[in-house]
Amino acid sequence: ASSSAVVGSAVAPSPSAFRESQDQVSLSERQEAFLLERLPRDWGEEQVFRCLRGAGYDLGEDWRSRVLLMRSRLGVSLGRALVASAAHVPHVAHACPPGATYRPMDRYDVESFVEQCERFVNLSDDLRRLARPEHFHRIITINEVPSSYGRRDVAFVIKERCGVVVEPRDVVFRFKRWGRQADTCYVICPTEKEADHCVAMIQELAVPKKAAYGNLFGATFLWSSRATLFLCHPDLDFALYGSKFWVFTTGWQEDMRVDEFMQVLHQMQFRPLRALRHPIAADSSSAFFFECEGMERTKKAMMRLRRLKHRWRMKKETPFFAYPRRIDVHRACEDAYEDEDSAADSDVDEPIHY
Repeated sequence: ASSSAVVGSAVAPSPSAFRESQDQVSLSERQEAFLLERLPRDWGEEQVFRCLRGAGYDLGEDWRSRVLLMRSRLGVSLGRALVASAAHVPHVAHACPPGATYRPMDRYDVESFVEQCERFVNLSDDLRRLARPEHFHRIITINEVPSSYGRRDVAFVIKERCGVVVEPRDVVFRFKRWGRQADTCYVICPTEKEADHCVAMIQELAVPKKAAYGNLFGATFLWSSRATLFLCHPDLDFALYGSKFWVFTTGWQEDMRVDEFMQVLHQMQFRPLRALRHPIAADSSSAFFFECEGMERTKKAMMRLRRLKHRWRMKKETPFFAYPRRIDVHRACEDAYEDEDSAADSDVDEPIHY
């Protein structure tokens, strides 16, 4: 297919996001800052200033107001530094420690990075808001979101293509290692019905790769689903016992007890070790966590639950089961974080031969 056919179906850029002329302008002519990434995490603003000065580029006496270092909620640097400068100085990356990268940024990129810094600091509060009981059936997951998109851009796409008004603060992005924004975001819709409507509409939805420049940079395609559920309750803090062999299922009768649920599982040839009940206030139902013996049985249980959902003719967007994971927690007393240790990765993604 020709590129014009793909871009023609894309969403028009938001008026508020259209900050530049549509004419193709080289980045060196519209540069307002540059970004240094993969810097040492023990570096602060002063180390960045000294490094640049050692490379022959002096920011002047007001250098503190021209350097923005991305930090976590604990004040720990993530190794990403924005330097407000219209000068194109790629040679400064060679004066940084090995592995550091240099990238020029225009005004839209600068605004996007500043927003990312704010969202990363407030990520814990946003995750707690996602996990409120009343939001359980109103959250959708959107994948393949361009890295240049912010909350307002996603909210504008949903309004234009789905007719649903979403507050920008109700769009929460995931973050990858080193503070990079992931291509997945979670959106709190006003109602469950509107959430179903958005999931139906955002399927291979073409949008501009850069909302600020329309179709100059081509298009990408968005997908949405109910792929992620959020729960938060003090009783669940230590409920999973550090085991990776739990399965979550929801939509059961409100007054169903754990022993009754275990009997139902046994009748369907499930053999869980234990189960834990959690009430779902959003639809007055019950949800259960049940632990299996080993990862192979865990995967088999999830496959059988998928077949049951199809056999019981449940709607595709209706949540029925999920693989539970605790949100990564970084503590001030830790020097190395568990979620950044590749040796501690879960084996849920490893292939199992049945």
